[in-house]
Amino acid sequence: MDLKLTKIADNVFYIPGSTNSGLIIEQEKDHVNLYMVDTPESTEKAQALLNLIENFCTEKLKQKWFLKAIFITHSHADHVSCASILKQKTSCEIWCTEEAAGNLFNPAYEQAIISGGWPLPELQTPFYQAEKVCDCKIIKPDSSIHLCDGTEITFEDLKGHHFGMVGVLVKTSGKKTVLFAADGIFDREQLKRYWIPFMLDIGSFKVSLNKIVEINADYVLPSHGMLFTGEKTEAVAELNRYAVNTTENQICRILEKPHTAEKLLKDIFSQNNIPCRLGQYILIGCTIRSYLSYLYRSGKIRYFFKDNLMFWQTV
Repeated sequence: MDLKLTKIADNVFYIPGSTNSGLIIEQEKDHVNLYMVDTPESTEKAQALLNLIENFCTEKLKQKWFLKAIFITHSHADHVSCASILKQKTSCEIWCTEEAAGNLFNPAYEQAIISGGWPLPELQTPFYQAEKVCDCKIIKPDSSIHLCDGTEITFEDLKGHHFGMVGVLVKTSGKKTVLFAADGIFDREQLKRYWIPFMLDIGSFKVSLNKIVEINADYVLPSHGMLFTGEKTEAVAELNRYAVNTTENQICRILEKPHTAEKLLKDIFSQNNIPCRLGQYILIGCTIRSYLSYLYRSGKIRYFFKDNLMFWQTV
């Protein structure tokens, strides 16, 4: 498979893909240590990734290399698919938050949460459910580590998209800052394609968007989409806020008349011209239920029961 390394700043690279992966290089005297941010989105890319690293380190850097750790921003399958294989082949450590570790050790939890019950067999495939990962080193959100070459890595608390999600902020010895923003922000093309991105906690997602802006990194890399420079961060964040607020307002308009969650979901699909297939039904369905919880806690909607059905309505 054709993978490539793209330089962002000194000793900071990324591997473009449908899920972007980061690579941080720590220079030792006779070798380099590598730290990866998430992994490519499919297990088939694991060996290609190792080949890419081997060629880069031996041919370009002319040094031995050791994959020291993979920093998992969150436990969705498209971010961790290669983690188990890479751990077996390189003996690297897997670093993640406590919440992510629970899902990595018990992959079935992931789809049970999203499905709201035991998942259908079609959702228990590698595309949706990653291979089990054990023995994780726990990341404390907003903690930092320092590499021997002066590089500082901070694990930024960016909850909202999923449990315990962190971004990885790299401050190089040359003082350039790179934020691997995970799924805390989506670029224009991603929002154009997926106008209602998956979220579990809408309020926290908004807070994390503000935090990404306040970090003021020189470069920001979403997990899905294109690298952009710091001066564009506010504009991209504002587009994300617009997408979230548009969905909120749409739900409130629909709920001017009482709807069940299922009927609301149908109207959301129809009004946004989204074809309802299993993947979209599960992911957007979970997201809309999260919007309902957020809007209820915000005092904007209420629920009631009639004829053994649960209805939602704008206050």
